[in-house]
Amino acid sequence: MLKRAYETAIAFFEKYFWFFFAAACLTLAFYCFRCLDVQYVDSWDEARHGVNAYEMIQNGDYIRHTYNYEVDNWNLKPSVSYWGIVLGFRLFGYSVFGLRFTSALAYLLTGIGCGLFARRYSKEAAILVMGFFCANTRPLSAHLARSGDADALYLMFFTFAMLAMLRIQRNHKNLYTCGLLFSLAFLTKSWHAGMIAVIGGMYLLFTKELFSIKLREWGCFLLSVFAPLLVWFGWRYTRDGFVFLQQMIQVDLLARTGGSNYEGHEFPFSFYYDTVFGHEAYIYRWLLLICILGIGVELIVMLRNRAWKKQALQEGAGYLLWFLVPFLGFSCIRTKLIWYCYPCTVPLFLGAAIFLGYILGAFTDGEPVTGEQASDAGGKRKGLSGWRRELFGVCRWGIAFLCVFMTVYYMRGTYLEVIRGAHGDGFQLFVQESVERDSPCAGRKAYIMVPTENPENLGTWDQNMLFMAEISGDFHCADGGVEGFLTERDSAVLYVDQGQYEQYEQRLVKADILYRNEGYLLLGN
Repeated sequence: MLKRAYETAIAFFEKYFWFFFAAACLTLAFYCFRCLDVQYVDSWDEARHGVNAYEMIQNGDYIRHTYNYEVDNWNLKPSVSYWGIVLGFRLFGYSVFGLRFTSALAYLLTGIGCGLFARRYSKEAAILVMGFFCANTRPLSAHLARSGDADALYLMFFTFAMLAMLRIQRNHKNLYTCGLLFSLAFLTKSWHAGMIAVIGGMYLLFTKELFSIKLREWGCFLLSVFAPLLVWFGWRYTRDGFVFLQQMIQVDLLARTGGSNYEGHEFPFSFYYDTVFGHEAYIYRWLLLICILGIGVELIVMLRNRAWKKQALQEGAGYLLWFLVPFLGFSCIRTKLIWYCYPCTVPLFLGAAIFLGYILGAFTDGEPVTGEQASDAGGKRKGLSGWRRELFGVCRWGIAFLCVFMTVYYMRGTYLEVIRGAHGDGFQLFVQESVERDSPCAGRKAYIMVPTENPENLGTWDQNMLFMAEISGDFHCADGGVEGFLTERDSAVLYVDQGQYEQYEQRLVKADILYRNEGYLLLGN
C-alpha cells in the first residue's frame, strides 16, 4: 500500500511538473526580491559599486568609473557589474532597489538555469535544486543575491560556464559558450574568473576531450574569449592607457594573493569550511554529506557490477572539480573573504539534488531509475512483491519526508534571517526622506557631522552615506564637517545628528533648517 501510494504521488508530481517548477521559480523570486530595498546599504563593495555606477551616468562615461568624481583606483573591477547597476537605476530610478535589482535577477536566473539543467537527470532533482537555492542562507544574506555588487553576476556567468563545460562532449559549440562566459565573468570580477579556466582545462584533460578539439574550434574558442576582453581594454585604454590594467595586476591580483596580510583579511586554510560548509546553521554540511554518500554509493555499485560508467565518471569529475578547485584554490591564498567560496555552493546543490532525485525515483525490480524512465504513459510502475514492497515504500516515504523537511527547515531559517531580518539604517532613511532630486537644495556641496563606523573619522563621509547622498539629492560630498560647512562660500548643506547640532548650535544659528526628525537635521547656508 505504501509503495503504491508513493508511486501515485510521484506520478502526480511528474504529470504536473511544470506547475511545481513554476511555483518553485516564484518562491525563489520571492526570496530574491522581497524587502530588497529594506536592508541598509553596506559601506564597502555595495556602496562603492553604487557610487561608481551612479557617477558613470552623471559623467556620461561608461568605461571609466569614479568615486566622488575622482578616478577610482581602489575598486579595480572591469565594467560589467557597474553596467548591471546602471540598468537597475534606469529601470527603477536612483534607489536601493535599483542598486540591487540586477543582482537579484542574476541569482534568480542562475537558480532557474540550474533547475532546468537538473531536469535532464530527473524532475525530482530539478525541484530540489530550486529549493536548495532558496535555502542558500549565506549568499542570500550577504554580498550576493540581495547586494548591489559584482558577485551575483559573476556567479551566474561562472555557473553557466560550468554547465556549458559539462556539455562540451555532446557538442563542441559549448566550448565557445564557455569561452564567452569566462570572458564576461572576467569583465565582472576580474581575476576570479581564472578558476573557470583551471576547472575547464582540467576537465577537458581528464575526459581527453582536449585532444579531440580541432584547430578551427580552438580558433573560435580563443575568439570567444578574447574578443570581448580586447573591446573592453581598447575602450578603457582611451581613458588612461595601461594605468588601470597595471593596478589590476599589482593590487587586485598580486597583493591579494601574495604573502602579506593585505587589508587584514588573512585567515587559516580551514576558513571556508569552518565558516560556511561545516557550519551547523547552514544547509551546506548536509549537502556535502549527501554528495559524499552519493559518490560512495555510485562507486560501490560500479565495483559490484564490475562495469565503469564512463559518462557518470566524467560528469562526476566535472562536478567534483567545480567544487574543489575554487574551494582549495581560495583556501590556499592568504586573503580570504566569505563570498569567494560562493561558486562552490552550486555544484553541491546539483550533486545532492541529482543523488536524492535518483533515490526518490521509482524502483523497477528493485533497481532505481531516473524520473523520466520510471513511469510509462499511464503513470504505472512495475512493483515488487511481499514484504520488500512495504519496506521500499517505507524507505522512500522516509527519504522524501527528510528531503522536504531539510529543505523547508533551512528555507525557513533563510526567510527569518534574510527577509524578516532585513532592517534599515536611521541615517540612510533620513537622507532619503530629507531631499528630492528636484529640491532647491539638490546638487549642492554637502558636508556631514554624523558618527561614522570609525569614530576618528567624524566629519567625513562613509561610503554608504556618500552613496545615499548622491542618489537622493545629487549632492557633491566634501569632508570637513561643521568647520567646512561654516567656511564654505558657495551654497552647501550639512547633515548633522542631534547631539552634534546641540554642541555647535551657537555657531549654526544662522543656518536654515531644511529638514529634521528626532535624530538628525539637514541644514543649508
